[in-house]
Amino acid sequence: MSYPRIVFYFDCASSFSYIGFEFMEKYRQLWDIPVDYRPFILTDVMANAHNSFSPNKLPYLFTDLKRTSAITKIPFRGVPKTYPYDPRVALCTLQYLKLHYPQKLTQAMRALWQMEYVQRQAPESADDVKAALAGIVDPGIVDVATSIDEIWDQVLQNTESVKQIKGFGAPTILVYKQDSPPQMFFGSDRFEHIAMYLDKEFLPMKQLFATTKL
Repeated sequence: MSYPRIVFYFDCASSFSYIGFEFMEKYRQLWDIPVDYRPFILTDVMANAHNSFSPNKLPYLFTDLKRTSAITKIPFRGVPKTYPYDPRVALCTLQYLKLHYPQKLTQAMRALWQMEYVQRQAPESADDVKAALAGIVDPGIVDVATSIDEIWDQVLQNTESVKQIKGFGAPTILVYKQDSPPQMFFGSDRFEHIAMYLDKEFLPMKQLFATTKL
């Protein structure tokens, strides 16, 4: 097992998983570190942690996302009209790709999030997910992924893993380094903390996303 390494737990229906993923991909390249992306069910983790949203919080969060988008140029136009939505089909498809077509995983993750937050269409049904992943994977993969009970069981196992480390939201990031217990970090804005923990380079977001080599 290599060190350091990162496990990044995400939910397709989480806007900050999307933003955190784009940051993680930049730092994965900058730090030359393996990242294991694992889909999980955010609503189950939040319920387990008794973590509920204030009605005042969601409008602020979406404003925050638009500000981050303006700085980084990560595409974000808003949330779908159907929001929140059931991400089961998308989560199963990504878990299946992770196991059988890992080279397609990050491209598929980005495509689903861009359907959601750029096109503002929830990738909820099998047809939605197939449309989002057109040109990336064969559409039949979505049907296969959602027909295998073990794939959903693995998503549930990922969810239990987040509960066991006392996670409460998304993204939940678990960082491993040699001779140290794993450390949990929460959110899309904790990469300075992770950089300090790993003794790696940290860049302000505008500089990070302006760095063409990444």
